[in-house]
Amino acid sequence: MFDQTISRWITSSIVLLFCLPCLADSEKKLTFENDIRPIFKTYCFHCHGEEKELSGALDLRLRRLIMQGGDSGAVIETGKHAESLLFQYVESGEMPPDEKLQLKPEEVSIIAKWIDQGAKTAGPEPDGEIKPGQFLISPDERSHWAFRPIKKSSVPVVADLLKEESPAEINPVDAFIGRKLKKKGLWFSPAADRRTLIRRASYNLTGLPPTLEEVDNFLADESPDAYEKLIDRLLESPHYGERWARHWLDVAGYADSEGYNDKDLIRPDAWHYRDYVIRALNADKPWDQFIIEQLAGDELIKATHASAQKLIDEDPDAYDKLTATGFLRLAPDGTGSSPMDPAIARNQVITETVKIMSSSLLGMTVGCAECHHHRFDPIPQQDFYRLRAVIAPVFDPFKWRVPKNRRAALLAKEDKEKVAQLSAKVKALDEQHNKVKSEVLQLISERVFKEIPEEDRELAKNAFETERKERSTEQAEFLKKKYPMLDLLSLGNLHLFIARYKDGNDLKKRYEEIKEKADKLRTKIPKPEYIRIATEDSRHIPETFVFYRGDISSPESDRIDPGGLTVIGQKSNNTFPDNDPQLPTTGRRLAFARYLTNGKHPLVARVLMNRFWMHHFGRAIVDSTGDFGTRSATPTHPELLDWLAADFMEHGWQLKRIHRLIMTSKTYRQTSTTHSEKAAAIDADNRLLWRMPMKRLEAEAIRDAILAVSGELNREQFGVPVPVSLSDSGLITVGAGKISKDRRELKRSVYIQVRRTQPVTMLNAFDAPSMEPNCERRVSSTVATQSLALLNSEFMRTQSIAFAKRVIASVSQKADAETIIRTAWKMALCSEPSPAEMQALQKHMQLQMKEYKTQKVQNPREESLAALCHVLFGTNQFLYIE
Repeated sequence: MFDQTISRWITSSIVLLFCLPCLADSEKKLTFENDIRPIFKTYCFHCHGEEKELSGALDLRLRRLIMQGGDSGAVIETGKHAESLLFQYVESGEMPPDEKLQLKPEEVSIIAKWIDQGAKTAGPEPDGEIKPGQFLISPDERSHWAFRPIKKSSVPVVADLLKEESPAEINPVDAFIGRKLKKKGLWFSPAADRRTLIRRASYNLTGLPPTLEEVDNFLADESPDAYEKLIDRLLESPHYGERWARHWLDVAGYADSEGYNDKDLIRPDAWHYRDYVIRALNADKPWDQFIIEQLAGDELIKATHASAQKLIDEDPDAYDKLTATGFLRLAPDGTGSSPMDPAIARNQVITETVKIMSSSLLGMTVGCAECHHHRFDPIPQQDFYRLRAVIAPVFDPFKWRVPKNRRAALLAKEDKEKVAQLSAKVKALDEQHNKVKSEVLQLISERVFKEIPEEDRELAKNAFETERKERSTEQAEFLKKKYPMLDLLSLGNLHLFIARYKDGNDLKKRYEEIKEKADKLRTKIPKPEYIRIATEDSRHIPETFVFYRGDISSPESDRIDPGGLTVIGQKSNNTFPDNDPQLPTTGRRLAFARYLTNGKHPLVARVLMNRFWMHHFGRAIVDSTGDFGTRSATPTHPELLDWLAADFMEHGWQLKRIHRLIMTSKTYRQTSTTHSEKAAAIDADNRLLWRMPMKRLEAEAIRDAILAVSGELNREQFGVPVPVSLSDSGLITVGAGKISKDRRELKRSVYIQVRRTQPVTMLNAFDAPSMEPNCERRVSSTVATQSLALLNSEFMRTQSIAFAKRVIASVSQKADAETIIRTAWKMALCSEPSPAEMQALQKHMQLQMKEYKTQKVQNPREESLAALCHVLFGTNQFLYIE
């Protein structure tokens, strides 16, 4: 008892400490809607309002319901927080009962102050009966910035920009950024030099460094639009699609294995979707079309599960549309690898698909509402199942298709003709083989009959020539007991009998030679490739129900219609009919996709634009790229985000246009090296973008850059992924540890097999994401294992040697050390070394040369240069973009 008293005293003291500043601020009036409801929703609504049965008969969802009290009577004494039962429970920690979910002291103090101020509301509360379990969305939640309609405000007029450029030349990005900088007494940093700009732009758009020739051409171009021409050239590069596909593949959850369990079965056909994304981005496919194809490409061409193959065979456009639906097939899927509980495995596929769909396109954590109403956001549990109902016809748990049965074959027209021709020849040879083999069997049987006594011969012959399953009991017993060898004689066992005869080999050759011809011809028949597709079986449309607390064995009684999020718009414009009579499929996904891309949805364009911005600047306008809910990060430039989103939709959802707009801005072209004590004091994190942020290359870009600089990069595009394997040293490496003749192991990293259980060690060290089920935003860490990976990797050693050979081949045989080092530096870093850097590298190379000569290495000059090249690969100048 004494311990409890002390504990309460300490807690009360902490609360008082938090209350004192609040009490001092007598001007601030707390309201239920703005200050108390968010706390109760996080900690209390689950038991006190959002379940169909109220715990303690107490409902905390509205102030008037709170004042009604519960089983323990009144819970609030207005103006007296210490005497209020509600405060006593939360202050003591008795409520909530979950020890892991306790109110923070400052939250308890807010409740105390609210009660003392009279437990006020901001305005009138809903009238009428509010039933337990009924989900309430407050006006404040509906007015959250991400749920409001996208508004394209006027481009600000900034006087300082007008001094530098004419109104027609001012980039809208600069106007929004400049206005905020000016309000803080800041301004843009000077423009970066040309070498920095070409390196920045090249990595940003292609993920590869510029070549020496490209740098020299850009530096020599004195035309006023030289930079704009550079951007256009990079956007037209086939490598642009590879770079920006990687960004989308992250949020889509692309992987070349099924995941789910330790078997992690390979997906031999997923790569077609990856190639579709690359082709779509290179072609600047409008993003509204891009989204619609991925969600409902099959419905666009009116394909069902039964007709998909026929459409692919007849319609060239069907391949792209069906391949796009591979987006819905990217979630981990263990249903084809004998899971312990098939029902749970099926449900997991559907759940993870909803998570990928909602996080990638809506930027909302809808998955948190699978088992109960969302704890923070205005997302009722029904919303999760509304989205589930959208894709339910594809993932019917009662008519489930395992991964290998959710695909379509792919063959070129000439290959199909070849298949028909060769198959006919093989069939004829197989028939001939069977005929000859049967003749040999008949010959052998006649020889066996001659060995049977004459009195049993006729009976044995009749029994043998009768089909095994049609033999009488007497016939079967006769052969089994008296002539078991004859009972065994069959086409399958013919080889056992032929060996008994001198001419056996000749007899065997008669049919085996035919079989060899057939088998040889069979290997020449073109094998189809397969694409993973999402299609519906129009013969059976499943119904969707809410699972009580997410338990698949406990569906609730009310059927759920397909639809979007309740908090966005009214039911009339975000709920879709179960079936579209104009389509052979339900049409749900097509309706949903068109609803998302109709230009009125408040989330999709904002979410996409926020990510595009992040990939240019290293940080997003909204840091929580996958969570635009009520606990999202505050947008640094909300009006700019909306302006860009609206402009994106108004101009055909074309991404390359947005690239040009952003990358030609003063904001993007700033130097990253400016240091301003004033700016650092006002905006230490550079959230206002008074300079260009410096960012580290992503894992794939590091590997690709190393290969490009060494001259070893295989630029061949598309195709089957390069496999990964476990090396003798326990590392996951690309290929089998050796470079094959086609050099496929040296292709860009986007073409490397993505195994959920076997991430490539080097890429993993530099924060390549794990697809569980997808990746909203990559982290960028700085850890010791990265340096170790660069120093000790056999890959790094091999590429350093290749880089050294490339440098030596590009200079004259009489080139001095300074020329060689300068060439290597420019190839790797696209800049000129400073005198201090040159001096340090010359000294390093001299020491290495001396050491290699002492060791009597065969080519000390090349080896010492390789060591220097290895150093360059590990520098910050190489790993970071200024």
